Amino acid sequence: MIYQKEIVHSPKRFEQWHFRHTIIQSPAFRAMQVQLGGYGVHDVDFFVERIAKRGFGVIVLCISGRGRFLLESGEEIILSPGEAFLSSPEGQGHREETLGPEPFEHLWLILSPSSSLMPCSVYDHSIIRFSGTGLIRELVRLIIEEDLRNEGRDTVSLELSERLLLQILMRISEPRGRSRSEGRKAQLAELWKTVSQHPEKPWNVADLCSIAACSRSQLTRLCQSIYHQSPGERVREMKMEYAKMLLAHSTMSIHEVAEEVGFTRSSLFSSSFASYEGTSPREYRKKASGQS
Repeated sequence: MIYQKEIVHSPKRFEQWHFRHTIIQSPAFRAMQVQLGGYGVHDVDFFVERIAKRGFGVIVLCISGRGRFLLESGEEIILSPGEAFLSSPEGQGHREETLGPEPFEHLWLILSPSSSLMPCSVYDHSIIRFSGTGLIRELVRLIIEEDLRNEGRDTVSLELSERLLLQILMRISEPRGRSRSEGRKAQLAELWKTVSQHPEKPWNVADLCSIAACSRSQLTRLCQSIYHQSPGERVREMKMEYAKMLLAHSTMSIHEVAEEVGFTRSSLFSSSFASYEGTSPREYRKKASGQS
C-alpha cells in the first residue's frame, strides 16, 4: 500500500489532547526539536496513515491497550503497553490503528529530522521496550492540565514536568551498552578521518552520507547533536582549521593553501577564511608569525 497523503481519523468515542503551541515552544520541547505531540485514548475506529519519506520522525508510546502498525512492506507490528514505535523521517508509509477491544492509550510526538529523540541507528522503524507507563501518563496529563490552567504561562511544575518527560524519552531511545555520545562519535570517526585526509576535496553531503553509511537526515541529526553544526559547517570548520595551521606553520603561498583545502580561486578562499576567522589569510599569517 502507498499512502498519497497523511490521514487522521478519530472515532466518536475518544479522548485526545494535542500539545498547544505554548508547550511545543517551551525551552525543553524546542531543545528536542519536537514539532507536534499529544496524548490520546482511542477506540477501535481510530487510525492514522502516514506517507513514506515524510520528512519528520514519529514516536508512539503505548501506555495501555494495544495499537497495530501496518507497514508498506506488508509487515504487521502489534504495540503493547511498555513498547514504543519509532519511525524515522525516511521510514516507509504505515497505518497506525487501535487493536481493540480495549482503547489504545498512547503518547505521540512528531520530530524534526535532526531531533536527538530519534536514534540515528533507526533508518526505517524500530520497537523499543520501556518502563514507567504510569509515570509517563501522569506527566503528560500534568503538562496538559498545567498548560491549560495557566493559559500558556510557564510555572515551575510545568517546566520540571516537561524536562522530566523528555529526559525519560531520551533514555528510552538511548542505545544500551554505551552512552549515546560515545556511540555517535564512533559512528562518525571514520568519516572525519577520511575528510581530514583529503581536505582538498569538494565534499558534499551525499559523499559524507556514503562514507558514514547513513541518510542525510541521520547525519544532520548526528552533527547537530554532537557538534551543534550541520555536516557542511563541520567540513568547513575542518578545512579552515587546517588552513590556519598551514598559514601559521608553513611557507606555502596563500594560493597554495587555498588549493590544499579545496579552493580553486584564492579570492574565494580569502573571503571564506575571513568569514570564518574574522580576518584575512594574509593578516592571520602576520599575526601568527608575530609580525606587526
